[in-house]
Amino acid sequence: MKLSHSAEEPAAAAARELNRQGRRKDGARVVRGLTEGLDALRDAFYLRIHRDVQQTVGSDSMLMPVSELKAEQQAEEAIEIYQTAEAAAAAIRRGYVERPGDWFLGWLARLRLDERAAAPEVDQRLRDYFRLPAEQRALALTNALAAVLPEAMKAPLVLFRLAPLAVELVAALAFNDPATAGALRREQLALLPPIGYCQDCHGEVLALGEQCRVCGNPLWKHKFLTALD
Repeated sequence: MKLSHSAEEPAAAAARELNRQGRRKDGARVVRGLTEGLDALRDAFYLRIHRDVQQTVGSDSMLMPVSELKAEQQAEEAIEIYQTAEAAAAAIRRGYVERPGDWFLGWLARLRLDERAAAPEVDQRLRDYFRLPAEQRALALTNALAAVLPEAMKAPLVLFRLAPLAVELVAALAFNDPATAGALRREQLALLPPIGYCQDCHGEVLALGEQCRVCGNPLWKHKFLTALD
C-alpha cells in the first residue's frame, strides 16, 4: 500500500500556505517538486531495502515479517517520517524558507503524511528526527527499519550515506537551486564513484520524479551500490 499524495485540493492548500507562511509566489511548483521527488525516493528506497536485498542475498525466512503488507506500510511510513525531517532540516539550513521554524516541519509533514501527521507518535518521531544531526538521523532510520523490516539491515551501508544527500538534493531542486543539487551529486559521486558509470544517465541529476531504468538514479540499485571503483 502506497501513501498517496496526488489529491489536487490538499496540494493547492499546501501551496497557498507555503506562499503565505514562507512569503513566496512559487508554492505550487515547490509542492509539485517535493511531492514528485520524495515519492520517487520513498519508492526507490523501499525497493533497495526489500526487493533488491532479496534478489541479491536471497530471502531469510527467519527475517520475514508475519505480514509483508503490514511491514511494507510500516517501512514506508518510517521512510516518510525520516524524509520529512531531513528535507525540512535541509530547506531551513539552506535558507529556502524565509521564516524558519516549526511551521515548516508541520507543513511538510501534512503534505507527506496526510492525517498520520497528527498522530502523537508520528509527531514525536518527526520532532526527534528533526533535532538530530544528519548522521544521527540516518542511524535512527536504520534502527526504525530494523524493527519493521529486518532484512533492510542486509542492504549496503553506503545506501544510508547516499540517502540523506538524495533527500537534500530533492529539496534543492524543488526550491530551484540547481547549483546546490549539482554539488550534492558530486558528494554522492565522491562517496561511490561507480554511480557515475551508468551508460544511460551517466550519474547526472535527473528531473524530480524521474528514475534511471538502468541504475536506479536517484537511489541506486545494488549492482551499483556494491560495485568496486
